[in-house]
Amino acid sequence: MSIDKIIVSSSDAKYFELLKELFLSLKHNKVLDEYSFGVLNTGMSKDQIDYMKDNNILVKEAIWNVEVPKYKILGRDHLKTQVARAFLPDYFPDYKVYIWLDADLWLNDYESFKLYEQGALQDCIAITPQSDRAYFNNANVEWFMNFPKKVKTINYKNIGRSVSKKLGKKYAFYSTLNAGAFGISSNDNIWKGIQNNIKLAAKKGRIFGTDQVALALSIYEDKIPTQFLPAYCNWMCEFHLPLYDEVTNKFLEPYLPNHPLALVHLAGLDEIRDQKGLTTNIKTKDGKILKKSLRFNV
Repeated sequence: MSIDKIIVSSSDAKYFELLKELFLSLKHNKVLDEYSFGVLNTGMSKDQIDYMKDNNILVKEAIWNVEVPKYKILGRDHLKTQVARAFLPDYFPDYKVYIWLDADLWLNDYESFKLYEQGALQDCIAITPQSDRAYFNNANVEWFMNFPKKVKTINYKNIGRSVSKKLGKKYAFYSTLNAGAFGISSNDNIWKGIQNNIKLAAKKGRIFGTDQVALALSIYEDKIPTQFLPAYCNWMCEFHLPLYDEVTNKFLEPYLPNHPLALVHLAGLDEIRDQKGLTTNIKTKDGKILKKSLRFNV
């Protein structure tokens, strides 16, 4: 059977265990019956690469797909994927659906995850904004004598520093589009639009956040068709811990209707990403408190 859909992630040696858990979560949920799995290598060891290849995972070396001043890179090869994710059809040609997943994500519920594919097949960018009723603090403002002195949002900071203050102000209070997970079809116009904005965002050499800047400009400024997915499709645990259902063994959104989370995202939780055995107080659907890890564990 020919597989025409691919999920792509990336890793260096440090993130390998997280990448491995992402892979095992996909395998456990039988996603890889329908999808190929590809990895952009940004510094994995030979043994780690061999593990990938032994499990029929496609491994490609990430490159700097846009010009970036060398003094801005300083050996940080892991930043290659800030730009490389905009060029997935160049690394893995001839697929109809491309889904990007950061290594610090893992798949919790396949049915919810399928929304990325559904959105992509409508010739849209399928992506989850960092907005939800459970995410209480979306912006910070410094006040002086009852007047706002400084606005602090991710869009304002990233777009303002990478492209222009004018565009940063324009989209300061638009939802941050989380670049850790998105789905796009093979539609060349969509990819070219994002690639143009990646080049624009990387022009000043500020690489971290380039991916989110490019997606924000492609969607908000260039009006590329988009399916904005609900927060449960890419749950940011640092903003609000999920619930856990002991019957289904799945994490859920914390408020009604307690929908199963498609992806559990560990961005910002450095201790949990570094220590697999670290547990957190997690409330169950029935109101109990469990000591449980947020990492993937069958």
